[in-house]
Amino acid sequence: YIAKTPEHRPKLITDAEFRLYWSGQRTPPGHATGLALATAFDKRFFHWFLEFPEIIERDGFDCILGNPPYLGDKQLSGTYGHPFCGYVKWEYAPTGLSDLVVYFLRRIYNLLRPGGFTAFITTNSIKDGDIRKDGLEQVLAQGGAINFAVRGIKWPGRANLVVALVSIHKGEWPGKRVLDGREVPVISAYFEDSTDAGEPKDLPENSSSIYQGSVTLGDGFLLSPSEASEMIGADNRNCEVVFPIINGAELNGRPDQTPGRWVISFFDWNIEKARSYSIPFSHVASTVQRERQAINDNERYKGAKEKWWLFIWPRPELYTKVRPLRHCFVAARTTKHLNFSASPTNYVFTDAIYVFTTDRWDLYSVVQSTLHEVWARKYSGALETRLRYSPSDCFETFPFPESLWQTPNPALAALGEHYHEHRRALMRQLWLGLTDIYNLFHTRDLNPALVAKVSKKPAEEAEAGYKGLLELRRLHRELDEALLAAYGWTGAVALGHGFHELETLPENDRVRYTISPDARKEVLRRLLALNHERAAAQVEVQAEGGR
Repeated sequence: YIAKTPEHRPKLITDAEFRLYWSGQRTPPGHATGLALATAFDKRFFHWFLEFPEIIERDGFDCILGNPPYLGDKQLSGTYGHPFCGYVKWEYAPTGLSDLVVYFLRRIYNLLRPGGFTAFITTNSIKDGDIRKDGLEQVLAQGGAINFAVRGIKWPGRANLVVALVSIHKGEWPGKRVLDGREVPVISAYFEDSTDAGEPKDLPENSSSIYQGSVTLGDGFLLSPSEASEMIGADNRNCEVVFPIINGAELNGRPDQTPGRWVISFFDWNIEKARSYSIPFSHVASTVQRERQAINDNERYKGAKEKWWLFIWPRPELYTKVRPLRHCFVAARTTKHLNFSASPTNYVFTDAIYVFTTDRWDLYSVVQSTLHEVWARKYSGALETRLRYSPSDCFETFPFPESLWQTPNPALAALGEHYHEHRRALMRQLWLGLTDIYNLFHTRDLNPALVAKVSKKPAEEAEAGYKGLLELRRLHRELDEALLAAYGWTGAVALGHGFHELETLPENDRVRYTISPDARKEVLRRLLALNHERAAAQVEVQAEGGR
């Protein structure tokens, strides 16, 4: 926390010097101690070794209980500053910058004596993505053992949180292990009762196929439909820079999945080209330019003030890829139910949406399948009770059926398109968005009366909607079975579609119409093995090319 500047040089205490003070070989200088005490008072930090020397002397605490704080990586530098971020990455290497809870977990574990315990309450994201890799996996790699865990409990307070409970023993654990109230042989960093064959690897064939939407950084880019119509009416050439813009809430919530707003986008153009569209440019100049000058300078928004007429992240490569297509496929970044939908390619997509840059229905079938969903739920993160889809973790690692990228599968394509169009018609028939449709889809005691209640449709239309939902379930089973056949696993895996509990969801909302728990484990095992096989083959190809 003390700046490493020339004027502070005599007052800086290195770790090596501190150990000399600690062992009594040297007396701390007053001016250095004074600055350290003043900084400690100002920053309110806490030094375990100074506060509990007798505990540290006997190798640490017997037990530490707690509710560690959590704060995402993008907020860490803004809250605690870059020096803090640099320190924790150094102190806990190879840990990255994932979440504050990771560093508390690692620190707690280090403060335990061999044979000691820690038990804490945390968010259910402790087992997800980089938080898991940087936290629990590092602790287990150091010889720790999880002996108790509960994957998901709705927080009893007012906060909309799902929390996890976990207990860790420092060292090998010979006793019983309990996961969600059941005795199990092992508890992994994923909070599963079996150990994996390792992490999935990136597959080059999947790269550059899915993109996050744009970040505008300026409300002045946005237009109402009437403003957009007036702007295009004044000069038809403005339709080249004025587009509908859709976000995740509209994608999941609107029955017709249409945008409610428009946006001015100058892509990655220089200011001279942007200025040639005089009315849109004047609008952005009078609104966004002022907004941009008011933001604080930081690495995340680098160049925002200088290139104020552009989105901070315009994603030109995304729009270059989708514009020639008949349609593309989009999914909400944070969603209760993972679904991809066909979308027009003349939209601008916000960063709350991921865009699969293909118009092939056989590839749609793969990402819409339960096989891809269970992979995504394991290897992506979560926000509260919702999936936080992370392409780098669950798309770029997902092994598509052999050669599907190169050779289309007409049967899968026909089924995927039929599934999607049936769902689209059902949404419009009941006038319900994706989330409402799949809430009904996953309802165990579905009946026409419930459909009527949710859709507010008369009995006859609700009855038709009820039958349509049953047909959607049938189509989903058919899609999953067809994908299983594309992998060559028919007969080897019984998917067992039905109403099953997803243990990672809170107790009051964990039943889903999905494949059985045994099928889920077997599918994940096979997909991971296939991922490793493909990754190893790619390494061999690269090695041959280097010879």
